[in-house]
Amino acid sequence: MATQTVLFVDDEVNILKALKRLLRQEPMNVQTASTPAEALEQLDRSSVQIVVSDQRMPEMSGVDLLAEIRRRHPDVVRMMLTGYTEINVAVDAINHGEIYRLITKPWNDEELKATLRQAFDHHALKHEVKRLNHITRDQNLRLHDMNRTLEAKVRERTKQLAQKHEELRTAYVQTIGTLAEAVDAKDPYTRGHSERVGVYASKIAREMSFTKDLIERVYIAGLLHDVGKIGIRDAVIQKPDKLNKEEYDEIKKHPEIGARILEPVSFLSDVVPCVRHHHEWYNGGDRGYPMRLKGDQIPLPSRVILVADTVEAMTSDRPYRKAMPLENVVQQLNEYSGSQFDPKCVTAFLDILEREGETFIRKDQKFDIYEFIGS
Repeated sequence: MATQTVLFVDDEVNILKALKRLLRQEPMNVQTASTPAEALEQLDRSSVQIVVSDQRMPEMSGVDLLAEIRRRHPDVVRMMLTGYTEINVAVDAINHGEIYRLITKPWNDEELKATLRQAFDHHALKHEVKRLNHITRDQNLRLHDMNRTLEAKVRERTKQLAQKHEELRTAYVQTIGTLAEAVDAKDPYTRGHSERVGVYASKIAREMSFTKDLIERVYIAGLLHDVGKIGIRDAVIQKPDKLNKEEYDEIKKHPEIGARILEPVSFLSDVVPCVRHHHEWYNGGDRGYPMRLKGDQIPLPSRVILVADTVEAMTSDRPYRKAMPLENVVQQLNEYSGSQFDPKCVTAFLDILEREGETFIRKDQKFDIYEFIGS
């Protein structure tokens, strides 16, 4: 522990000697100076924690000396020991010297010792606060640097994760497309059907101002809407004539089968209900299946897919009929709008058709998944 040092400044040498005698048994180093100039020199060359100065001295007043010490050595604790107790002296000492205590002569020995001990404690506390402030500042600077480094790492990691996410999304859409092609391949007349339904449905969803996430969901659901046909007998799927009641009842199971196939796949959880309900009728009629939901009970993507599925089926060749002209498709949609179809979905399709005409049903259209990556 560093030696505690107090410097007494007084032009009366006897006073200084008396103070040294008083404090010789105290655990402190006592220095003295008989002039302000001598006091300032000692402060420049030695470590002093406390300065106790007289007020009236020939060269410089105690107030001015303490003010100068405050300027040069702000950490030194400053006190005044004087026989002059005028209020203006105290005010000047406080304002200019920022003194710790004002002690009058003659002093009480024990009070003076106690005051010095408190002053040393005060100095030690200030020193510790300053030290802790330095530590805190250094730690804050280090933390700031660490935060900047961490933020850079987080940004880089986020960028990498986003890139991986994009790659995964692209890969899974491509995988889904392959699965849909496998389903369509069971019947040569429906080859490419699922892709076209997905594209048509996504265009209707855009027309209805869906969010990008919802447009992508509509496309995926359209792509997978017939995946349940994997569980339907080839004899039913590939039958060149119209289905009888038993066969139709079997084909009606494909939405539920498809939903059960997709349910274990966590990232398709929001697509499952869209697939399950893409054959519900808007008015809740008994020709809808599997649950005869009505209106807003039917997932919105399912309502869009039903229009897209109907348009694709009617404008494609089938074993039992040729593709219908668009005017017939429009007539059917208008006739069943509000019963089989959601009128808003029909209106969106008709608005697109009015702008695009026959190009809407172009067979080679693809969904641009890259437009949705990172959105």
